[in-house]
Amino acid sequence: MSQKTVTGVVSSEDGMVMPGVTVVVKGTTIGTITNEMGQYSVEVPEENDVLVFSFIGMKTQEISIGNQSAINVTMLSDVIGLEEVVAIGYGTERRGNITGAISSVTTQDIQEMPIIDAGSALQGRAAGVMALASGNRPGDGVTIRIRGRRSLTATNDPLYVIDGIPYEGNINDINPRDIKSMEILKDASATAIYGSRGANGVILVTTTRGGNYPTTVSYNGYYGVTSPLGKPDLMNGEQYTRLKEVGGRPFTSAEEDAIERGVSTDWLDLVVGNGYQQSHQLGVRGGNEKTAFSIASNLFDEQAVIETQKFTRKTLRINLDHNISDRIRVGTSTQLSDQIQNYGSNVYGGAVNISPLAEPYEDGEMVYQPGADPLLWNPLADFVEDAIADDRTRLRVFSNLYAEIDITNSLSYRMNYGNDYQKYTRGLFQGSLSSERQFSTPRALKNHEENFTYTFENILNYTKVINENNTLKATGLFSVQESDYEMTIIDVEGLPYEHQLFHNLETAETVLDYDSDLQEWGIMSFMGRVNYELFDRYLFTVTGRYDGSSRLSEGKKWGFFPSAAFLWRISNENFMSSQTLFSDLRFRVSYGVTGNTGITPYQTRGGLTRTIYSFGDGSGYGYRPGTIANPDLKWESSATTNIGLDFGIGDNIAGSFEVYQTNTTDLLLERKIPITSGFDNVMENIGETRNRGWELTLNGRIISTRDLTWSANLNLFGNKEEIVDLYGNKTDDIGNEWFIGEPLTVWYDYDKIGIWQLDEASQADVYQANPGEIKIRDVVPDDKINEEDRVILGTNIPKATLGLGSRLMYKDFEFSFLLLGIFGQTIYNEFEVNHATLQGRYNNLDVDFWTEDNPTNDHPKPDGSREYPLYSESRGYSSGDFLKIRNMQLGYNLPKQILSDIGIKSMKIYLNAETPFIFSRLSSNLDPESYDGVISSETPSTRMFSLGINVDF
Repeated sequence: MSQKTVTGVVSSEDGMVMPGVTVVVKGTTIGTITNEMGQYSVEVPEENDVLVFSFIGMKTQEISIGNQSAINVTMLSDVIGLEEVVAIGYGTERRGNITGAISSVTTQDIQEMPIIDAGSALQGRAAGVMALASGNRPGDGVTIRIRGRRSLTATNDPLYVIDGIPYEGNINDINPRDIKSMEILKDASATAIYGSRGANGVILVTTTRGGNYPTTVSYNGYYGVTSPLGKPDLMNGEQYTRLKEVGGRPFTSAEEDAIERGVSTDWLDLVVGNGYQQSHQLGVRGGNEKTAFSIASNLFDEQAVIETQKFTRKTLRINLDHNISDRIRVGTSTQLSDQIQNYGSNVYGGAVNISPLAEPYEDGEMVYQPGADPLLWNPLADFVEDAIADDRTRLRVFSNLYAEIDITNSLSYRMNYGNDYQKYTRGLFQGSLSSERQFSTPRALKNHEENFTYTFENILNYTKVINENNTLKATGLFSVQESDYEMTIIDVEGLPYEHQLFHNLETAETVLDYDSDLQEWGIMSFMGRVNYELFDRYLFTVTGRYDGSSRLSEGKKWGFFPSAAFLWRISNENFMSSQTLFSDLRFRVSYGVTGNTGITPYQTRGGLTRTIYSFGDGSGYGYRPGTIANPDLKWESSATTNIGLDFGIGDNIAGSFEVYQTNTTDLLLERKIPITSGFDNVMENIGETRNRGWELTLNGRIISTRDLTWSANLNLFGNKEEIVDLYGNKTDDIGNEWFIGEPLTVWYDYDKIGIWQLDEASQADVYQANPGEIKIRDVVPDDKINEEDRVILGTNIPKATLGLGSRLMYKDFEFSFLLLGIFGQTIYNEFEVNHATLQGRYNNLDVDFWTEDNPTNDHPKPDGSREYPLYSESRGYSSGDFLKIRNMQLGYNLPKQILSDIGIKSMKIYLNAETPFIFSRLSSNLDPESYDGVISSETPSTRMFSLGINVDF
């Protein structure tokens, strides 16, 4: 028969039209791509032809045409995801062919949460990735560790690669709304392609690009109100009065007057309020057969719950791709980021300390020393205009240019050139009436840093289908990266007028300090990777990378880092053809070595320190050795073995299970040495650490009908890090608190086992203690407490992490949530120590303290004569386990019929709750999430409720 035209509309499970879906007549090159309305039109030669509909992340569908002239298709998400194409470093690969350990975070995972930075998108989303808060000030971000820590004193930060170019520092500068996907490379087979750069794991970030579809203009925005997640339970005026009475600390006349008048000031309520967070993004994307573009600009603004703290970030991204011909392609990815963090002062800590009997104002005027205490300053003084400023700005331009040419049908060459320019400035001003200066002369500091890094890469890719049973792929790389960092700083005091802040520093009376620095480093690399597929069942990957680092010693600069991996696609074996349980079953094993050169430049050469000598009434200046040179520093090496099992059960369940072990040797270790040598440390290659762990990932579609879909994903993983050796003799280093067989950081202190009670007076006397004081475990039973009785109380690194996400779609409604759980972590709660002094000078947590009538074992008796109770710090350690609802969102997609009449392609309105609930063992709903495990009295954690909208025109 003659050709006929078939038309239709392609939609997703939630009823949204899908542009960019490929529609091809099977076995031919005849095809098209759906337009912005999800519509397609294709000429088909015969009625018995089959149309193939494909889209990344969706199941490929084949539909027989027959006598149909209109075929509408609903694409279903592909839980198994074997055909999904993911980034693997210097290329892409079908997920079903990946031999290494790789986790992915998708666009939907990233976009459905109002997150501040890209790192936060990894929380609870990827097995093996721990992402915990670095701090609670706006802009602080998260600290990321992949499969634990390896190095004691060198860096443990992963390598970030943005659109193929290594990215120095963290990814706080990247606007998460620009990200299409993130792939986390975890085992040595996956990371060895980056050699020395991949020792701590690699995070590949791919940003959104245009395509061959009509131009789409989009707006994404939200506004949210933030409030403190928890508030420490401090004593009121009456409780504080009783504390001082029990502790025997005398009252001042001002306090007696306040007690008589019933004063009870809630200082926290005065300094902490509600904040807000807002984001507005405008984007344009589209293109044609020759040129694709994606342009987006974003404004992010967050006001903290403390008035003096704020964060603003403005970004502009331009991604362009152009086909010069069928064989030559060029393009660029450019991002401009400008951010400012108004760091503020710690008014929160000041408010926690001040007595509730003190008052902030008298006759309408601020009282700078409330309660007549010369060492306690009114934290509200920092809210006065120009009283204090700590502005930290960062300007960053990250841009890369690429050109790609197909030399033959099998061989292609790609050139990448990337520039990364960073400018950081810090301006600090502390006025004479601020909490930092307290009537002293004003102080100002100006810090200026610039960092320029360039990367130049040459990549050859070769693909050859030898026959139907043999496929060969090879990648070769030559790469150079160099960095130049400069810093200047000046610190002054005695400014003549305060509204100049940190400008015009030449007017200062005194220069407290000044400094400047230059650091330059470079890395040169050669890399080769070969992938071989046999019989569609056996896949082999071999990688070798040769890196040279300028940071290391002469003769030690170069290191070779090999890896090998094997994948067995069991489900394709003949003996599996009769079973119906597994739709996919793959076994993976890999081994490889990566290196770490994460030390500052010039550490191999030592350095000089300026020294001032006295000559009569004058001063002389000279220099002395400041650090010990070590000309033998070489690569720190990590060898990893990984075993993985990927599986699919039916069409609705997919998962993987991994076990691994990483041994790191020749640690770049800053070792403490006796001060009698004239130095207190030296950098050496010595020691060994080990990481062992497991990871479980499950993805499932629970319900899938025309109107209702419900999916869930789970990742659960555990990691045990330990020090295997330090100095070659298997002995501990107690001074550094490094212990053989224990994690890299531990809490090493006295173990509180209760409070001495009245009936234990004679036993307490043996330890020179009294009833009501803290009772410490006598580890070495010698009837005395000394340093030998300190024990390891835990570690700040969790033993297990849980992430559980779920997404429910019913007609035009969507509901999703994400749970984050941390288990096996010990934290140090400063509130229990620094704000439970029981002295009577500072305010106190409302704790259960000991008296003769209340023989508790929680806290000791108040004592007005002692600044802190004896062994006070032993009270601070507790379980850091928590489970928090990281995010909840309810969205509504407006019907397409209504939107099409007003020229809108799609519109979603949503309500979002960020951290609405948290469950932990800390009182007062305090948040135990902190990378260093210290819960401090600085900016509190927050929850946020927001309203947002996503519109495509």
